[in-house]
Amino acid sequence: MNHHDSHPSPPSRAPAPWWIRLAFLGFLAIAGFFLLVEHGAHLFGALPYLLIGAFFALHLGMHAGHRHGGHRHDKTQPPPSNPAPPADDDRPPGGHHH
Repeated sequence: MNHHDSHPSPPSRAPAPWWIRLAFLGFLAIAGFFLLVEHGAHLFGALPYLLIGAFFALHLGMHAGHRHGGHRHDKTQPPPSNPAPPADDDRPPGGHHH
């Protein structure tokens, strides 16, 4: 016997009529407007700190996908070989190349 067969699923509800959804969206718009007007000074005063925090979080997230400084946890594989630099025909012959 399957565990999921013993519990009947709850009956699904019909979506609300269009006019109720429209009234709710209107209420959200009016509430958002007054929230912004009445508390805008607090919101805009915290904006620089929110931006700095967002930049810091994005910077940490950017570094989450790769390792730094050649730290390797798997010692069984050889280190990756460095490919030769591409040939550059504009370099003068001889001398020190970067």
